Amino acid sequence: MMELNDRELSLLRVLVQERDKSGPPGFLETSVIAQTLGISVPDAKKTIHALFVKGLVGTDKIDIYAAYLLPEGYEIARAK
Repeated sequence: MMELNDRELSLLRVLVQERDKSGPPGFLETSVIAQTLGISVPDAKKTIHALFVKGLVGTDKIDIYAAYLLPEGYEIARAK
């Protein structure tokens, strides 16, 4: 089983909520993620990157830095 810290799990849950609300893939801008989690934008970017490396989220770095769930991330977030 993949090890995830509390912040990573929280971010996955936020992305699940967005995906369930707006449909796949459920893009969220980093600033929205940071505000929702009560963390700084640089911390949000670090967490997104950590989940990207683990293959759980995808990112878009054009102008805005956004994240979205990959199928594996969605399944893990729903299971926890």
